Amino acid sequence: MAVTSRQREGFTMPELEYLAQCESVTIVPLHRMDRLELVRGTVGPFRPPQKTEVPLWLAIMLKRTSRCRIVAPEWLKYDRLRDLCRREEQPDALFTKLPFHYLEIAHILLTHAEDDIVESQGIRRLLQDLRESRQSKALGGVELLNPLQLQMDNLSAAEINEIRPLFKHTFDMLRQLEKLASTTEHSQQQSQFADQSYSELDDAIGSSYPI
Repeated sequence: MAVTSRQREGFTMPELEYLAQCESVTIVPLHRMDRLELVRGTVGPFRPPQKTEVPLWLAIMLKRTSRCRIVAPEWLKYDRLRDLCRREEQPDALFTKLPFHYLEIAHILLTHAEDDIVESQGIRRLLQDLRESRQSKALGGVELLNPLQLQMDNLSAAEINEIRPLFKHTFDMLRQLEKLASTTEHSQQQSQFADQSYSELDDAIGSSYPI
C-alpha cells in the first residue's frame, strides 16, 4: 500500500490517541455485567471486585457511566516514572522501554480518569520531564545519521511522529550530499583515467616515432 503525503508528514495527537484506544488496560468493575462480544474478541464477564482487562476505549466508556474504576498501569505510577526519568537523564543511556503509545494512554487516563491516578499532578510533571529528556536524546541522534539508516530503539509512536519531519529532511539532505560526493568522485576518476591514457598514448607515440 502506498504511503500518502499526509502519512509522511505525521499524525495529529487525536489520531494517535484514536489508535492508542485499542491498547488494553485493567479495570475493577463496580457492577455485575455479562460478557461483551467485541470485534476483536470477548471481554468479561465482569464481577466486582475482580480485575479484568479491556480495551482502553471500553474502559473510558465504562468509567464515564460509573461502572468501573481504572487501574493505573505500573509504568504510570509516581515512583516508577521517577526512576525512568533518572535513567533517561544518565549520560549515554539508551531509551528505556515503554508502551508504544505511552504518551497517548497517559493523556487519555489523566483526562478521563484522573481520580483513579494517585499523585496525578506529580505524574504530569514527571511525564513532561520524561518526554523532554527523551526528545533531547532523539534530536541528538541526528549527529549519528547516515544515508542508509538510523537506529534508535524503544521510541514511542508520538516520539517518532514528532521527529519524523526533521529526520526526513535530514535524510534527504544526506542522500543529496552522498550523490554529489559520488558524482564528484566519479568525475575525478574519469579525469585521472583520461590523464593516464593520454600519458600512455604519448609514450607509445614517442617510442614508435622518435624524433
